[in-house]
Amino acid sequence: MFKKPFYLFAYTLLVIIISSLITTAYFHYFVLNQNAGPEQQALTMVSESDVKTSPINTDNTIVEIFSYGCHYCALNEENVAKMEARMPAGTQLVRVHIANLNNDGLASFAPLFATLTVMGIEPQHRESAYDAIIKGKIDLSNPVNRDKWLTKNGIDLAAYNKASQTPQVAELLDYMTKVSGHYKIKATPTFIVNKKWMAVQDRDFPEFADHLLSLLQHDKPLEQ
Repeated sequence: MFKKPFYLFAYTLLVIIISSLITTAYFHYFVLNQNAGPEQQALTMVSESDVKTSPINTDNTIVEIFSYGCHYCALNEENVAKMEARMPAGTQLVRVHIANLNNDGLASFAPLFATLTVMGIEPQHRESAYDAIIKGKIDLSNPVNRDKWLTKNGIDLAAYNKASQTPQVAELLDYMTKVSGHYKIKATPTFIVNKKWMAVQDRDFPEFADHLLSLLQHDKPLEQ
């Protein structure tokens, strides 16, 4: 009389275990390892010709290609800030929002970043943008949603709209699009070091920061 309930329980437990394994495997191989495929290796050295024709206009620089819609970018904000504080004199960290000609996907928030940057207020509103897009599931590329978010954050709509039409914003968007395209950025965050190295995170901070700083200062990666 107990066989049927036992088999039913065992079958249900088996289904739960299999589902959990599938979910775990998906998370590890398609989420955590999204940067490890052939299109975006953990560390890539670009060709000498690509270095010479790089649109990046600063030397001795770590460029972080990020997106407001990138969960890992948001998580790493504090770690990247700590790395920036360790960078030697004469070097700099530059944040560039991923961009493309269509302003789609993770690049859809590039105009917002460019406009806030030209207005000189981007850093103080970055966390709020992350939270709205990632946690709140609010599409800030939609003008209606964006304007509500701007108002909520005390940003003058008229000033924002005026800034968004300036040549400076157009130039910054063009620059970000050229950098993203030249380095064929497929995932965020990606770090470009001295125009030569493309690195995605393959170890925890602060070890990953040590790795990037070694590329910056010594032109060589750190072994894991």
